[in-house]
Amino acid sequence: MNFRLSVLATTAFLLAYGCKTAKLITNNAPASASITEEGLLNCFTAGTVLNGQPVWCEASAVLYDGKNLFFANDKDMPTGMSPVFEKTPASLGDSTKTPTYLTQPAFSTTRKYEDFAQTPNQANGFVFLTTAFDRVKSGSHDWDNYNTILYWRKGDEQHPHVLAPDDTSRTSIAYRQRIAQLLATDEFPGALPYFKVEGLAATDKQLLFGIREEGKSYESFTYRAKIISVSYRIEKTGNGERIRLSDDWKIINNFDIAKADASLPKPLALSSLEYDPYRNRFWMLTSLEQNGQFDAYLWTITPNDLYANKPFTLLRNAQGQPLHTAGHKAEDLTFLDANRVLLIHDDDRGRTTVGSRIRRPNQAAYTILTVSSRRNRMSLK
Repeated sequence: MNFRLSVLATTAFLLAYGCKTAKLITNNAPASASITEEGLLNCFTAGTVLNGQPVWCEASAVLYDGKNLFFANDKDMPTGMSPVFEKTPASLGDSTKTPTYLTQPAFSTTRKYEDFAQTPNQANGFVFLTTAFDRVKSGSHDWDNYNTILYWRKGDEQHPHVLAPDDTSRTSIAYRQRIAQLLATDEFPGALPYFKVEGLAATDKQLLFGIREEGKSYESFTYRAKIISVSYRIEKTGNGERIRLSDDWKIINNFDIAKADASLPKPLALSSLEYDPYRNRFWMLTSLEQNGQFDAYLWTITPNDLYANKPFTLLRNAQGQPLHTAGHKAEDLTFLDANRVLLIHDDDRGRTTVGSRIRRPNQAAYTILTVSSRRNRMSLK
């Protein structure tokens, strides 16, 4: 009798313990990363001109949606082309494969793209594409299209929508003042005159915007790595569905890069923000553009630490040195799979190099990283 009770008790304990261990959370924190591939992306045909001037590919955004790679150039393109285009992963560095241009009016009229984002639901989620929100003309709507966020269901890029409080707006200018008010300071009470968005990440409930610059104007500003959040919801409409933003804008993280690592070059500032669905973390790019010199560094953080305004962790190589893209200004990143990350570089009009090749105006440099991770056991839930 006592033996049977002992067996039953032991079995109950093991079952209970098994249930608890099944709830252990693992967090695949990046242990290190290395540059495993570099190349040049042909954005359009060599010799392309606009208004008599050569067009440069200043690629500022990239996204892999599980099928195709999408890119955005932050410069205007000639009629019949578009600053937003796509290629297959297999043709990324193939100069003989012409990109497919997304020529819907929303893509062509929106100006100065900065970052792609996608929701964690990779099967049937949403893709977002934001501009910099850094230009506005008082008393005029001429520059409203610099303040736009586009979105579409994955796989339906032929039907982009404008993120706005209504269904008829052609830009997202309605949100600019709300962000300016959130960023108000003692020097600029009420609303910040100038800011620049360069990062965008999406969760299943929120959009997170990364602020690179803020101040009086584009000629007088301070570099930043500040992150703000806002909730969104999906509403059914007579024409399908629309995404609406709530009015719960918050500053969730104000990261001081110099304080985190004084050895890094200055001034570094945020140039991309992405959610990593493989590791349940956020990644941030910080880039340098100083006297014709380009560089960029990567950082990661858990969601809990991000929302608690804690510092990011610098990504390093296997030798423990900070991983960076010397000679290139990395502007955005996307995850090709659990172990590979693609960076796209906006080297402005610099004749930067990849190996022995010199970048041409119709090209953008890119880098692929291979990431190794460590599994950290977290607390019981």
